[in-house]
Amino acid sequence: MPEVWLGYGDSEVILDIKYENILNNIKPDFFLLNNESVNKELEENIQLKNSTLILNFNPFIQMIPILKHISNKSKNNEINNLEINTLSKNIPLKIKRELNDNGIFINKIENHEVLNKIKNFKNAIILEKIEYDPFFGYKGATTELLRSGFPNEMNQAYLSIIDRFPQAGIITEQLNLSIEISKTLNLESIHVIANNDGINSIYCGDIENSFKKSIEEFNKISKKESEKAKSVLISGNSNFNIQSTLSNSFNLLWNNYQLVKENGIIVLLSENKLGLGNGALLQFIENRLDKSGLDKYQYIKDLEHLNFLNLMKDKFDIYAISTLPKVYLNKLGIKTLSRIQEGLETILMKYGKNSKILIIPNSEITHITEKVNQNK
Repeated sequence: MPEVWLGYGDSEVILDIKYENILNNIKPDFFLLNNESVNKELEENIQLKNSTLILNFNPFIQMIPILKHISNKSKNNEINNLEINTLSKNIPLKIKRELNDNGIFINKIENHEVLNKIKNFKNAIILEKIEYDPFFGYKGATTELLRSGFPNEMNQAYLSIIDRFPQAGIITEQLNLSIEISKTLNLESIHVIANNDGINSIYCGDIENSFKKSIEEFNKISKKESEKAKSVLISGNSNFNIQSTLSNSFNLLWNNYQLVKENGIIVLLSENKLGLGNGALLQFIENRLDKSGLDKYQYIKDLEHLNFLNLMKDKFDIYAISTLPKVYLNKLGIKTLSRIQEGLETILMKYGKNSKILIIPNSEITHITEKVNQNK
């Protein structure tokens, strides 16, 4: 019986499953750069100036060697006024500890401070890991900047997705809007393709070209094909932020829901140590927001998930393994499981002991389309 490890919060859980029950266990094809190659890439492509801002929206483990390089380069070149900021309220302890041990400190800032911070520095560089995103198609520097600094434009983007299914892996109207807005600020960016084990590639330069080049390479190594399945297990890398809130976990779900046959079962690993998040999901649970009038609201964080849930509620049986209270998940139309083996047992009970299950361990960096049967 093979051991399949799946991310759950900042750790992993094991799934004991027979070979004959695995339809496919799909991961991206990540060749990883060694430390020397990473440093060479950064040395050749990152230009620091006096008065430089490094801005990050979503901390990730592979930002550590990049920030170390930037810090060392600024000291060697006697760069004045280098500041590193993040909008994340929760920096994973491993990242914080290793950076602090190297004399690197990250300041936390709020959304309303972002544009002023950018204006106050001669050189602003956004550092982000590229992932799939059900709202924009892809997540990167431009999309996170739009979310944080441009509420009116974000509302415009939201209106274009109402009553539309998730669009992960597509160059969307919303994505192009984020790029056009970002170009007005004369920003640079560092887009990183990475998993928990290391860095595949780094794209530095102006924010538009950096993002577009990273998307092009990301597609080559992370887009896969599979036949549709009656059931799927979905998780993300064992990275704190991937499953820290239900909102983050929903992105994992929406990125690959399309591989499940109608009325099939989706089991989502979704630890959610930080709860629902502080946006629309919380307001809905607290009866401060109604799912029936989503087109009437100004955009608030996570509102897209209620739109997607409305569209999906009758198409799949969605189960979650989570620390969230059962009553919260049930109100959102999601059933609960206590452990991963219970998810497997639920699937086998419904579809039989010989049923085939699709496993997607890294749904934030994997996008799967249906394999076309050439014999049809």
